[in-house]
Amino acid sequence: MDDKEFDAMLDDLTKNKKGDATPDDDASAQAENTDSEEVTDTASEEPANDEIVLYEDDGSEEEQDTDDEGDEPDDEEALEQERLRLKEKRKNKKRKKKTHGRLAFALIMVTLVLSVAVLGALGFIAVGSEVLGLDRSDTVFSVEIPENSGTEAIANILEQEGIIGNPTLFRIISKLKGADGTYIAGSHKLSPNMPYSDLIKALQEEAINPREFVDITFPEGIRLVDAAAKLEEANVCSAEEFIRVFNSKTFGFDFEEHVVVSPKKLYKMEGYFFPDTYQFYLEEDPANVAKKVCKNFEYKITPDLYGRMEDMGMTLEETLTLASIVQREAGDSYNMKLVASVFHNRLNNPDTFPLLQSDPTSNYVKEVIIPNLEIYSESICDAYDTYKGSGLPPGPICSPGLDAIEAVLYPRETNYYYFCSDLETGEFFYAETLEEHEANLVAAHLM
Repeated sequence: MDDKEFDAMLDDLTKNKKGDATPDDDASAQAENTDSEEVTDTASEEPANDEIVLYEDDGSEEEQDTDDEGDEPDDEEALEQERLRLKEKRKNKKRKKKTHGRLAFALIMVTLVLSVAVLGALGFIAVGSEVLGLDRSDTVFSVEIPENSGTEAIANILEQEGIIGNPTLFRIISKLKGADGTYIAGSHKLSPNMPYSDLIKALQEEAINPREFVDITFPEGIRLVDAAAKLEEANVCSAEEFIRVFNSKTFGFDFEEHVVVSPKKLYKMEGYFFPDTYQFYLEEDPANVAKKVCKNFEYKITPDLYGRMEDMGMTLEETLTLASIVQREAGDSYNMKLVASVFHNRLNNPDTFPLLQSDPTSNYVKEVIIPNLEIYSESICDAYDTYKGSGLPPGPICSPGLDAIEAVLYPRETNYYYFCSDLETGEFFYAETLEEHEANLVAAHLM
């Protein structure tokens, strides 16, 4: 309602209060006048008495008229005051709304300015930390710069090797220092905690003698001791030293926070040497080799896989452990999903099926744990052997590939609790009951 409509409404109310006549009111007045005349005529026709009654005019009627006339101005004045009061109240409300709006806008602007200032400060701190190499590893790595590499290519290599975290920022600093085109190809000793200025200076110095490198392929399901042996055979580094460094050092990758440390585990990092083809320098520092392996694992285990683990209620360690068993049990993705369903069904029914009963776990105890334990531990051996220990082993028994990991995270939905395979043909047999399983053992030539 605007001010004009509001004023019109007040005028109507004022008129009604003043007693303005309406058609109905006029009719009622005429009827009353007619009745009065009839009463007067009737009175005049009555016989008159000899007694004459005199009425004294005391002026009361005149006073009453005066009072009635005086009431109207008072009512008009009161209504006018009420009208003015209501209009003033409406104006005050509008003023308050405008004031509140201005205050809200001012508050939003102040909040926005403060937020921008805070974000700017945080960004400045982050950039400063990156340029100065603060809170970064002091491990020294050999970084190979190919011939005719430009600043952009060099910045990307440094990022891939974990030396810097922002290639664009490195390129800016390099340009500001006038270092573009002055870098020398070859191998350079660099560390992540070096300031950008020191990195630029080191890359401008004479390179270390060019080094030979070798490509090594590690198959899916390889055990850590076997991977270390391949490194030593290729003259990359000592197998024993690699295993020691790989299981004792950390390199700042996110997945390392999920690795379980347990006295029951033989090797903390078993299962984390992701199967792939790697390129290593000959006679390389074992820390450099371990870092490259960890970096590849970090890249291959994607956020989508972590999200699926969360949906399944599984940790990274549990996923790798079960996937390592599935990897050793089945050789193709189709049967991996079925084998994974069998183990999931058993894990979900521990009262009926407390043991996974997987042969590869028993083989791991015999072929890896016992030969590499300085002092024999029955508790460790029994924990890994799923014919003796309940549930999952303390850790993986090999390095599973993506097919095995995805089979564990996306298993087939079945009611199978048993499986076996023909060792000669590779054919798999699945069963829901022990009776069916025993029949399958005969069909697979295992009985």
